[in-house]
Amino acid sequence: MFLYSIVIICICFQAERGIFDFLSYLRLFRQLKQNNPKNSASLTKQTLFILIPVLREQLIIENTILKFCEINNPNFEIVIIVVTSIREKINKRPADRAITEDVIIQSLHSGKLLKYKNNIRLFQDPSCHGNMATQLNYVIREIKKTKQNAFYLIYNADSITSEATFEKLAELIEQHPNKEFAFQQPCAFIRDMGPDSNQFTNALSLYQSWYCLGHESRLVYNYGLKSEKNWGKLNNKKLGVVVGHGSGMTLNINANNRGYPTDLLTEDLTFGFILSANNVPILSLPALELADVPNCFTSFVKQKSVWFWNFLGYISCYKKMRKQGRPHSQLIPLFIEGLGAGAYWFFDTFFIIVPFLLSIILESFSIAILSLASFFIFYVIPQYFLLKKLPAVLDKQGFPVFADNVRKVSFIKLFPSLCLIIITNSVGAWIATIKSVRYFISRKLPVKYKTGD
Repeated sequence: MFLYSIVIICICFQAERGIFDFLSYLRLFRQLKQNNPKNSASLTKQTLFILIPVLREQLIIENTILKFCEINNPNFEIVIIVVTSIREKINKRPADRAITEDVIIQSLHSGKLLKYKNNIRLFQDPSCHGNMATQLNYVIREIKKTKQNAFYLIYNADSITSEATFEKLAELIEQHPNKEFAFQQPCAFIRDMGPDSNQFTNALSLYQSWYCLGHESRLVYNYGLKSEKNWGKLNNKKLGVVVGHGSGMTLNINANNRGYPTDLLTEDLTFGFILSANNVPILSLPALELADVPNCFTSFVKQKSVWFWNFLGYISCYKKMRKQGRPHSQLIPLFIEGLGAGAYWFFDTFFIIVPFLLSIILESFSIAILSLASFFIFYVIPQYFLLKKLPAVLDKQGFPVFADNVRKVSFIKLFPSLCLIIITNSVGAWIATIKSVRYFISRKLPVKYKTGD
C-alpha cells in the first residue's frame, strides 16, 4: 500500500504542474492576443532605459542593439545602455579578434549603429571579479548621477522584443499614475526554433517556453493581482518573481532595495525575494520577449545548474532581510515558498521515473499504463498544444517571421529530444546541489559561463 501511495503522490505532483501551467498559458495567450495598439494620450513622454549587460557577446550584440534602436514608441524616449565588463578585456581569449566593447564602438563609428549613436550609451563595469549584478548596479548608479528617477528594462544580448512591450508598459504606467512598481514580461524561448535547427534546440525551445509561459507567468500574474489589491500595505507573505531579462522597475526601487545581490551566483529570483520582503509591487507586463536556448545537452544541464542557485540563494536573502528588520512571520512564508519551488524542480525527474520503476517492482501493468498516461497528459500534451497555439500569438505580438518558423517545426521530430529534456530536468539541480556543498566549504562560487546562459 505504501508503494501505491508513492505512485499516487508522484502523479498528483505531475498533475499540479501540468494542469495549472496549461491553464496559465491559455489565459496568457488570450491576454496577448488582445494586443490592440493604442497611444496613452494622457501619458507625458518620459525616458525609458534599456539595460543590456553583456560578456563575450561580440557575435550578436550589434544586431541586438539595432533591433532595439528600430523600435519607436511615442510614449518613451528610449535610451539603450550596454554594460560591458572589464573582466572580458582582462580574460580576452586568443580566439577573440575583438571584445564586445570593441565591436560596439566600431559599429557606432562606422557600422549599423552609426545613425542611432545619440540613443546608445556604453559603460564598462570596473569590477575585476564582477558578474551581471555588479554590471547592473554600477550602471544604475551612473545613471542616477544625472537622472533622478525613471523606469528601466533589462534584456540579455539574445533578447528580442516588439512595439507591444512599450505599448503595454505605457498602459501600466497610465493605470498606476505617480506610483512606482516593478514588472516582469513573459518570454518565449523560440529565437532559434525552426525547421532548419537541430531537434534538440527545437525541443528545448518548446520546453523552456512552456515553463516560462505556463509556470513563471502564473506566479507573476498571481503576485501582480495581489500587488494591485494590497498596494501600499506591509507584511507581504507571497513570493514575487523577477527573472532578470524582461524585467524592470524604477531606478529608485533598485536603489531603495540596495541593488541586485552581488555576492550570489544569480541575481534575478533572489532579487525577487528581496522585493517581496520589502512589499514592492511586481506587475505582469503582457507582452512577449523572445530569447534563445542552449543548442546541446551539456549546455542545457550547465544552464539549469546555474539557475538552480537562485533557490540556494534564498538562504542568504533571508539573512539579509532579517538584518534589515523584516519579521520572521513575513520571511518564513516567502522562504518556504521559494524552497518549495526549488524542491519541486529537484524532484521533478523522480516524479516521472519513480512510478515507472515501481510498476516494475510491483509487477503491475496497470501502474505502468497509468505512469505512461500521466507523462503524456501532464507533460507532452500541454507542450503539443503550445506548439500549435504559439504562432498565432507571435503574429499578434509583431513577430511574423518567428511565427512562420514555429509553424514549420514538426512535433514528431522533436519528440525524442523533448522526452530526454523532460526526464533529465532535475539533473542540473542535482549538480548545483553538489557544488553548493563545495561552496559552503570553500566559499568559492562556481563559474557562471556566459551572460546569455
